[in-house]
Amino acid sequence: MTTTMKGMEKCASPAQMQQPPQMQSNISELSLPFAEAVPNLAHINQVTKASASVTVDAPTPKLTVYTPIAYRAMSWKNGLGVTEEIYIHPPNRDFRKDEFMWRISLSTVNDSCSFSVFPGYDIAMMMLPPLDGTDKFGERPLTPAVLHHNDQETPMPFKPLCPYSYPGELPTTCKVKGQPMSHVTFIANRSKCQVTVSLEKICPHGLSDDGICDDNSEQFEKPRLHDNTFLNTSNEGAPTAVPTTKILLSAFTIVYVVAGAIRATLNGSPNAITATAGSTVVCERHEDSPPTDFAMVPVTTTKDGVFVGTGGFTAHQDATVLIIQVHLKPKIERNDSLVSSYPGSVRASTAHVHSTQSVRPSRGRAGSIIIYDDQPLRVLPKEFESQLSLDPNVGPVSSGSPLAGATANSSTSSSASSSLGMKYWESARHYRPPVFSARYQNESEVPPPVVRDCLKIEEFPEGKISTAWINMVKQGLSEWLRIPVIVARGVNPGPVVGITAAVHGNELNGVPCIHRVITDIDVHKLSGTVVAVPCVNVAGYLRFTREFSDGKDLNRLFPGQESGTASQVYAYNLMKKIINQFNYLIDMHTASFGRVNSYYVRSDLNDPVAAAMAKLQQPQIILHNSGQDGTLRSAAAAMGIKAITVEIGNPQLFQNQYVQWSYLGVMRILAYFNMFPASDILDLSMAEDEDVAKPGLISSETTHLHYGPPNTLICSKGFWIYTKTGGVLEVYPGVNTVIRKGDLIARIKNIFGNIVDEIYCPSHGITIGRSSNPVAMAGDRVLHLGVIKKENEVLAKEAKENY
Repeated sequence: MTTTMKGMEKCASPAQMQQPPQMQSNISELSLPFAEAVPNLAHINQVTKASASVTVDAPTPKLTVYTPIAYRAMSWKNGLGVTEEIYIHPPNRDFRKDEFMWRISLSTVNDSCSFSVFPGYDIAMMMLPPLDGTDKFGERPLTPAVLHHNDQETPMPFKPLCPYSYPGELPTTCKVKGQPMSHVTFIANRSKCQVTVSLEKICPHGLSDDGICDDNSEQFEKPRLHDNTFLNTSNEGAPTAVPTTKILLSAFTIVYVVAGAIRATLNGSPNAITATAGSTVVCERHEDSPPTDFAMVPVTTTKDGVFVGTGGFTAHQDATVLIIQVHLKPKIERNDSLVSSYPGSVRASTAHVHSTQSVRPSRGRAGSIIIYDDQPLRVLPKEFESQLSLDPNVGPVSSGSPLAGATANSSTSSSASSSLGMKYWESARHYRPPVFSARYQNESEVPPPVVRDCLKIEEFPEGKISTAWINMVKQGLSEWLRIPVIVARGVNPGPVVGITAAVHGNELNGVPCIHRVITDIDVHKLSGTVVAVPCVNVAGYLRFTREFSDGKDLNRLFPGQESGTASQVYAYNLMKKIINQFNYLIDMHTASFGRVNSYYVRSDLNDPVAAAMAKLQQPQIILHNSGQDGTLRSAAAAMGIKAITVEIGNPQLFQNQYVQWSYLGVMRILAYFNMFPASDILDLSMAEDEDVAKPGLISSETTHLHYGPPNTLICSKGFWIYTKTGGVLEVYPGVNTVIRKGDLIARIKNIFGNIVDEIYCPSHGITIGRSSNPVAMAGDRVLHLGVIKKENEVLAKEAKENY
């Protein structure tokens, strides 16, 4: 939205600029002698009494004038002001809850206040001259009001006759100095239209380029009446006033008359409308129609007319108008389904689809607390379904059932009680104890650890599982800070697969995943070596934090430095003493504090081996990321180690379903490299949970285990959306949710519950991760969006993310 001023450098005097007393609402308030002397004017008087607006009937364009009597007054609930809605487009919309294109209103502010916030809209305001005829600008402060945006201390001066615009997302306060003020407000939907605002002076002689009256003749115009006729005066043959003509190309042109009065015509039509101070002229036209000539001529008055208020009778009486031009933006078609937009992607219908209605979200204070399940829930066993159902159509519960008593009692209760009972039982989760078998002993049979200065795989015996502490760096007590390592060496030669977890100290789902892998590996069937590091960042792990002991993010500093900060030295020693032993690396992470993740994998999909490892994990999402970002995966890849990063849900807790999926993914990778029999993976999964080992879940090909997320979406890129302001953050889409461009994804409220910002999705994609921390600073993360790969799309050689 742009604002300009034209013809106002040398404006009329304050007395000429002020509006008529009490902002006369129509011509019916003219004095009787003047109305009788001019019959045509009396006719206009009658028409205005009958209707609050005058419309020229024309197919296109359409010209309408709205007088103040037609404005819809709305008093503020806090008593600090009154707003009069002049017009809203489309008509009959409620600006507080409905989406609209533009709205013009007139507000009177009695005292300092806060303005409403309109996310997605631009706002233009202009303070009007004083309404009281005795009040002069010199008697008021140079700046009658100041605005403060976004709680900033720097004031923005708000002066009369100076258009001012700002984004509607900014929380804005207005401090009024002294007397009440009135201002015109124009609000435009940023996504649908582009607006230009200008303040201009209309002079009967025209204006030169520098805004000075262009009256270079000795003659001057007779006073013109509203019907374009002259009053009888002693001057004969007075010249006609020079109209101010605009060539309209916009869909809407709104003219608010600040002072004086104008007569307006379209394309030289004899049908003219007259608008007095405080009235608004709206011209609506189709943007594809030919350019429209819009002419304005100031209307002069006499001493005896009610329009006195510009200083008395004069042959040189100007009008001041605020001109707003609205250009429509081209419409962007949106597909009904994201599947058609991405023909090459895997069926997106398996992911939850989050969409918003076209109706503008409510700006009320109603709460919007949403409960999410951040991991899948186990399906209730069928044997419980009939017992838990209180539907009368379901067969009777046996007397031996633990629910028999509850059912008997429910039969005598009201229908409401039955409904409550049913909801209670269906929502309850039933505890299932873990399977205690030989697995419990196997988990305890790993040998005690040995201490080594570095990892040398050949020092550990074949056909056994060994544990060790590897000395990394000296800590503050001059003692070694050690890393735990588990080494499983098979009886047959083969590659070395490394599995790391807790590079960030509070990302723990990889720990039980490693435990399950090591527990289920039979070293007598293993070819090669599996080296597991269940806790890389020991310092952060003990402090329940993401960062290393010096507060640095360890996974942004690899490969580290031999001489540097504590975290750089630690990263360097990890690469030198452990990682360099690997042929393949699976680095396990989760979301960090205040965020939740889907089950997804980062991988350089241009590398066929890394791409295969990612797909074998069978995650919900695979994100193409080439590395070069200081992560452990990128440093390993630079050493020739094929590596992927597996993101397993949420921080500082164990999520069994995600752990199970990642465990099976690791086992599939081992089978892919011919390190472990695929048939054993099938047997282990069936022993883990007999309820899910059913026909249809396992394919006939034993080399691929289809137990996990039903489908995988591949994303060609991903990026984080950040907050622009701080407050109470509400993020609406869940993880693994397909989102369309323009969908509302988050809101930010201040601590009092007022919405200060709304965040919309910038492009189509899927939610990889999202914030779960309601307390947000400006610049905090909101949502991790993955851009779904299109068919035949060429992946970038260097693909990074805005961590």
